[in-house]
Amino acid sequence: MTGLAGGKALPRRTILMGASALPLLAMSGCGSLAPENIQARHQIEKSLKSFHAVKSVNVELDSNFTAGDSWSVLILLNKNPGREDTLTVLKDAYSRVVQEVGDDFVSVSASWVQNGASVSWPISGDEPNGAELDYLRELAKPGRGAMSAGRGRVSVDRGVVKEFPADLIVAPRSGVGVSDSFEVDGMTIRAVSDTVDLSPIPLRKVVEAIDSKYRKEAVVELTDNDIVSGSISLDVAAFGKESDGLDVTAAAKVLKVVSGNQLLQELGLTTAWNTSAASREGVFFHMKAGAFDAGDPPEEGAKILAAAQTSASASS
Repeated sequence: MTGLAGGKALPRRTILMGASALPLLAMSGCGSLAPENIQARHQIEKSLKSFHAVKSVNVELDSNFTAGDSWSVLILLNKNPGREDTLTVLKDAYSRVVQEVGDDFVSVSASWVQNGASVSWPISGDEPNGAELDYLRELAKPGRGAMSAGRGRVSVDRGVVKEFPADLIVAPRSGVGVSDSFEVDGMTIRAVSDTVDLSPIPLRKVVEAIDSKYRKEAVVELTDNDIVSGSISLDVAAFGKESDGLDVTAAAKVLKVVSGNQLLQELGLTTAWNTSAASREGVFFHMKAGAFDAGDPPEEGAKILAAAQTSASASS
């Protein structure tokens, strides 16, 4: 028996087994302390730091006995890196990492500050899109929060803002899509366009038409490729709680704003999301040449159309 602090003792065989586990782990070659992994980490850092634009490199290794080693590499670039220096990193960094550890379980990304905006870009073995980088560099400005790119779309997340942005970004360029999102007055707003300039759709007026009592937790999304229909779609989830039913009069105010719009193809007007059940209640209209169909469900659509007509008559 061998004594321990506190007067307790363990069988000698228990201590011997614990000690023998250390060389066993070392011999297995697994884990961040394995010699080959330490060497790979060093080589990755050395190789990536040789890029002119790179400020620092963080290499993380997640070892799993069943799944194998998973490498995560985050490359921090210097502030406001030049176009060509940035493009070189995006083009070659992944292959340099793979050269050291293989490509089975590798994640590589770059981050930097461009003109006051925080930028992130996942790096893969695919050739980076120079036009995408150009558009990102053009859009990067102070006040535009966090930006990301690398998958054919430049995404802007402004976070919480005090007022609707005067510089809302809704136009793709050179085959590069764009997403602009923010929160204002408790509402979450997002505009996504991959192929169509959505500027003819008056998103600001839509937001302004939402009654103040329904703004908290309202969600407004404008997209040129709806995930279900593939249409140019405006979806407003705001008008009351699902348990109380849709406020038809409030919804009709938004319908009036986009009535006659030649670009919009689909309009959704619903209650706010019931987050516990991931559900809501409302009406979805299809549009053609600015005119609405009966809506789905048509009986509820008729109520909104009638309310909009009544409001229009009263204001004329």
